[in-house]
Amino acid sequence: MTLLEVLVQICRLAGRAPPRIRMPHSALLPLAYASETLARLTGRTTRVTIEAVRMSRKRMYFSSAKAARELGYSWRPPAAAFEDALLWFREQEMLGSPLRRA
Repeated sequence: MTLLEVLVQICRLAGRAPPRIRMPHSALLPLAYASETLARLTGRTTRVTIEAVRMSRKRMYFSSAKAARELGYSWRPPAAAFEDALLWFREQEMLGSPLRRA
């Protein structure tokens, strides 16, 4: 799955609108620096981090074949994992709206 596919699926499960605007890296990186600086000055957290912007540029694909082969791991559909994660975030009161089943 691409990052966009992951974000769209998670947003739909959370009952939120998926990202509509694709911003260029050159615009986001200065914003991340400013956001992190402001967060340090105010003691607040930020949603836009330098590391997140840098990582968003990379295409990272992983295989669970080794875990399946050596540990007996069996994968499950990403939507199930996303639902569990959203439920956990909701229980931690880190999501504003209730989890909506697709």
